[in-house]
Amino acid sequence: MKKFNLDEKRIHALRDRAFVRADDGEQLIARLEGGHELSHEELVALFLSEKVPTDRILQVAQKCRGFKSPTIGTFAPLYISNECDAECRMCGMRRSNADLRRETANRETVSSQIDILYRRGLRGMAVLSGEYRHGPGRKEMLGRAADAVRKALARGFQHVLINVGSIDEEEYEELLRDVRLAKDCEASPRITMCTFQETYARSVYAKFMGTAPGNPRSDFERRLTNFDRAHECGMRWANPGLLLGLNPDLPFEILALLDHVRHLLQRGMGVYVSLPRLRKANGVARQAGVGDDELARVVGVIAAGCPEVQVVISTREPPAIQARLLPVIGVLTAGSPGVAPYSETTARFEVEASQFEVADERPFEEILQACLDMGARIYDFEPLGANSTESV
Repeated sequence: MKKFNLDEKRIHALRDRAFVRADDGEQLIARLEGGHELSHEELVALFLSEKVPTDRILQVAQKCRGFKSPTIGTFAPLYISNECDAECRMCGMRRSNADLRRETANRETVSSQIDILYRRGLRGMAVLSGEYRHGPGRKEMLGRAADAVRKALARGFQHVLINVGSIDEEEYEELLRDVRLAKDCEASPRITMCTFQETYARSVYAKFMGTAPGNPRSDFERRLTNFDRAHECGMRWANPGLLLGLNPDLPFEILALLDHVRHLLQRGMGVYVSLPRLRKANGVARQAGVGDDELARVVGVIAAGCPEVQVVISTREPPAIQARLLPVIGVLTAGSPGVAPYSETTARFEVEASQFEVADERPFEEILQACLDMGARIYDFEPLGANSTESV
């Protein structure tokens, strides 16, 4: 199967047609409610329709997901370093940010953090780092990430996500060495590659991520095809993502994301979709983001139109937004974007050493318990005192 190719001219044409069809919103939501599948163009027309309230979209999305009660997974991020060679203008970890306190956890500290997360009941975790130029530093950090993945699996984690940037074929071999990969996306444990495109508009990507050849984030096409390389190396789970607010043309971004998702599903991959909003970051001017209702509409149309996809929301979002979206999301991830931040009961959240600021700094046990109190079922989480992890 060919690697994903983004045809921006085609996406713009679909977007323009979606604007024309926005008046058909009531008909489109009725078709969804009746069990009919909508095209990507129709989903974006529904997103744009002023005739359909957001809560109606969320109600239909919940029905499309097919669960009687909210059913979600969870994981905690574990940053092993905030060093980075990239120059993303919206990110506190960018190389030129002299205000960020740089930290890198050694392997013993990472092992201790994995143990802490497991003892606190989590069975899902993400390994994160900055992105690095080719050379000894890149090889060393990818080796640290690979070590963390192996230790998490050995400890008993059922879902391990890898978020370390775009990876070349030969680097995948080292990253996944001694890791037993499932042959399909139904098996466990899950090993998921996370690569957020942030924006599918090449001009916006160049503006925020830069174009210098030495910048490890500057190659748009290399990043776009990272999941194809992951699949070829045996991985069966993918987690693309948009940084909402980076590009004001949300209809374009939704259509491009849906195209990418369709490609990954056709490859036989299980798909998570992350939809974080721009947040305050160290040394970064605050930018206008996406409003609460607009976020809910994005989540709703994706959850309704692609019920096999797991929408991921994090504690970048405040409790009220988490509660509103709980019935339609597939994952709520809670934790700190600091480096090795966890203790036995809490975490550090200093924005001076973190990639971005989170809106909800409660311990993840408290956050997830609030979901349980609202009737949710949660997998990849075993509350202290429970006998086993509930699964779906």
